Amino acid sequence: MVSNTVVGDPRFCDIVIATRCVLKCKMCKAWQCGETPNEISFEEAKLFVRSLADFVKFPLEINVMGGEPLLKEWCLDLCSYIAEAGFKSIISTNAYLIDEDMAKKIAASKLSVLAISLESLNPSTHDFYRGTPGTLAKVMKAIEYLDKHCRGKMAMTILTIIMEKNLDEILEMVEWVNKNDLFVNVSFLALLETGLVHPRDNWFKRPEYSQLWPQDTKKLYRLIDELIVLRKKGYKIWNPVSQLEAFRSYYTEPDKFMKETEYHVHDYIIDLDENGTIYLSGEPLGNIREDNLKDLWYSEKAGQVRQKIDERGPGKRCCVINFVCAFPGDEEYPQARPEKDIHHYQKMGFYYKDLKQFDKAIDEFKQVLEISPDSQHARIGLGFCYFDQGKIEKAFIEFNQASDLGPENEHVHQGLGSCYQLKKEFDKAVDEFKKALALNPDNYYVHQGLAYCYQGLKQFDMSKDEFKWMLKIHPDNEHYHMGLGCCHEGLRQFDKAIDEFKQALMINPNIECADRCIASCRESLKQLRG
Repeated sequence: MVSNTVVGDPRFCDIVIATRCVLKCKMCKAWQCGETPNEISFEEAKLFVRSLADFVKFPLEINVMGGEPLLKEWCLDLCSYIAEAGFKSIISTNAYLIDEDMAKKIAASKLSVLAISLESLNPSTHDFYRGTPGTLAKVMKAIEYLDKHCRGKMAMTILTIIMEKNLDEILEMVEWVNKNDLFVNVSFLALLETGLVHPRDNWFKRPEYSQLWPQDTKKLYRLIDELIVLRKKGYKIWNPVSQLEAFRSYYTEPDKFMKETEYHVHDYIIDLDENGTIYLSGEPLGNIREDNLKDLWYSEKAGQVRQKIDERGPGKRCCVINFVCAFPGDEEYPQARPEKDIHHYQKMGFYYKDLKQFDKAIDEFKQVLEISPDSQHARIGLGFCYFDQGKIEKAFIEFNQASDLGPENEHVHQGLGSCYQLKKEFDKAVDEFKKALALNPDNYYVHQGLAYCYQGLKQFDMSKDEFKWMLKIHPDNEHYHMGLGCCHEGLRQFDKAIDEFKQALMINPNIECADRCIASCRESLKQLRG
């Protein structure tokens, strides 16, 4: 058994008392769950709380969860019991079941925090996501009853998931919460995959998420930026700036975020699920029906779980994006926003460029230039986007402006060389490509450009050397074999040319010009041999 002088007390707790729900929300699968056959009883839930009280002195917060927790007839009785044990209780509810009688019971329960899920003040949006007509009207009536009977007796907060249909309505929600002294704050959550068992890459691109997952990334960024501004102004937004900025990264590349983001899962979270299973920070320890809670908390198995948590690091899927405690507070978080914005927009620009979504990439690079007109990276990014779109003159302008900001950049010369190459000004292209190689001898794209420029200048020996260099890296590239074959043909090395053309055909039998080149070389050989 691990010594209790080394292990701290639990500081947060979830008790899941029911998994089912009365609504049919599109971002949740709880409504598809029936009653769990082995669901914990009121007495078992109380046993869990009582067991905690035997050894926990810290003012523990216990989140009484569903599904919809108010479906359980003893939910509020459990909250009263939690208060009597000296702990705080929290309920998150869709408020659909809160009539005046329920509001009175909530007021008498000594509940510490009541969190109401509200996606929008627009009935069509909120009701759409909740899957039940009239839901917003029910929530607003519930809030009237809570205001009448519960004001001053507990903290009340709003929970909102950032989704496609409410992007234009969230700021209205923030203003409404900020002016309503019934609520202490509004807390935003990121959309997670529903009913997650085995994580699926690109889940958010599936058809069922088209009306859930924000489709307009720029609109999302503007919303996040505005929320950060309002948070700094003192608006009642619960999320720290660090978490709001993490939302931006998460919604940009959710799979990458979940796999690579470093986070610390605290080892002070203890949970009880609807089947009586006890968890330490997501790892099963035992069952309330069979095990002594205090013994479990200090057990060797719990020690192994804590060690596992310490070693976990990045690369594990979890809903860390919605854990406020996983993010530093504003006082700890660096506030260099312009630099952060530049880095982000620049990163997104090159991300979209790699996806060949050039219009989106151009928008991102222009965002950088609005903040920092002297950003050479943004100029280079714009240049390559215009180049790939075939807008050579625009690309040429951007690369020249990037050169004015500092010529010692291989990509500036690569871009200028590529523009000259397309304009068939091969001598100028070669000069630029040579400048790029002087800065980075291994720039693959520059070697490729030189190969074709030398070929255009009929400097076949020089071109041949470049194609050979590239074929060492990509020996199965049929185009490079064709290029090398043309060099040999230009040097009247027809046997070697035929060998290269045949290599290209072996890699890709559909290259029609290869057959013609082989025939041409054979004819030249006949004439050469008389």
